[in-house]
Amino acid sequence: MAPHPRKSRRCGTYAWAVQRIAVIGCGGAGKTMLARELGALLSLPVLHIDGHYWRDVDGQQVESTPDQWTQTHRELVAGERWIIDGMKLGALPERLAAADRVVYLDFSTAACLDGVLRRRIRYRGQLLPELGVYDRISLEFLRWILSFRRRQRPRILELLSAYDGRLVVLRNRHEAGRFLRSVGPAQKRVTAPMPSTAISSAAGAGSTTSAACL
Repeated sequence: MAPHPRKSRRCGTYAWAVQRIAVIGCGGAGKTMLARELGALLSLPVLHIDGHYWRDVDGQQVESTPDQWTQTHRELVAGERWIIDGMKLGALPERLAAADRVVYLDFSTAACLDGVLRRRIRYRGQLLPELGVYDRISLEFLRWILSFRRRQRPRILELLSAYDGRLVVLRNRHEAGRFLRSVGPAQKRVTAPMPSTAISSAAGAGSTTSAACL
């Protein structure tokens, strides 16, 4: 893991030092869109977890085996520069250890379900790896979203409480929009801007940053 970049007095000179950002949160929160925006603003390559976890076998999309995924994930986080969006809780500790920044979309269940619905209306079940869009909806996926705050979130907060890098916690789309507007010029956006923001901290988690910079 590269040494933690030294903070400068100006956000503009601080942000360029960010090399590895983990974007995490429940399905439907907008991880992929935010990661693509950050990648454009900071000129960092964006890696979408789903695009590496799912494999094309004889024209069919199949899940990686545990051993395959462990090796693939290890190769992803070993890179020098990246923004990785996605969850896969079992692999998250390794990702956090490599990341010098974490953006956690701590959205409500209702907001995530709304995000899934909006994605389905927009993409209608398409798989678009170049955009990081995998519009799959199943009963299992919906159950995962409905139980996320009860089953997944406690473990995420536990891991983030031990994380020693900089943490940005965004609790709704207004905060996410304001955060993105604070990072870089609007003309470099790759998607339409999301509405207003503020940065909050997960209880006891790492050091948090304001909406002014990463």
